[in-house]
Amino acid sequence: MKPLDRYIEEVLRNVFAAPEDRERLEADLRAHFAEAEAAGETAGRILEGLGRPQDVAAAFNAERELRYAGFWRRLVAFAGDLGILLALAVPVVAVAVLFEAGRIAPGLATIALLVTLGLGAVGGLVFYFPLLEARFGRTLGKHLLRIRVVRENGSPIGLGQAFVRRLSLYFDMLVIDALFIPFTDRSQRALDVVAKTVVAREPGETVPGWRYAVCLLLPVASLLALVGTALLCAPA
Repeated sequence: MKPLDRYIEEVLRNVFAAPEDRERLEADLRAHFAEAEAAGETAGRILEGLGRPQDVAAAFNAERELRYAGFWRRLVAFAGDLGILLALAVPVVAVAVLFEAGRIAPGLATIALLVTLGLGAVGGLVFYFPLLEARFGRTLGKHLLRIRVVRENGSPIGLGQAFVRRLSLYFDMLVIDALFIPFTDRSQRALDVVAKTVVAREPGETVPGWRYAVCLLLPVASLLALVGTALLCAPA
């Protein structure tokens, strides 16, 4: 990859804007580079003159107004994510019920399987939100509802921020934390304020009604799957 391509990729990674605005920024950077190169400047000097990619992205983000996601959209997105996490518990319940019913022979292999599935479910609960939000800015529920977790200036969040904003989930204080959303200027939870993060709507994106329906049906489907699995695996 050419230095300019790497530079533009890093700039765009830190930009939170509509697709047409991202395309315009890329075109402007390439045009500036081409003009400077035609004037005899080296690639290194041109990129040095442009400044750090993070600074270029920050200046671009500052020209745009973030549209913050409100309480209800965030709640529906969380319902979708909760449904996904509940689905992770289905194999754990199946093996546990089969073991309790004596339909799986006890032994080290069975215990190892139960422990592995249990740790996987706990790991999913602990790491699902922070890893996806740090890497992509959004979970599957947020992706469906076109919202993204970003820093207050619109740039991507880090792993530390992603964990900080999720502490209320781990310590069973999520409801109290979420009550701050309607009363803060940027629709932030209390730990969003601490982590300096916001949840913003994807620029230029609309959300079809079926995406709301999917998020709301996911936890219902997962609960039914859990009950059905328990009934099917239980002794007659």
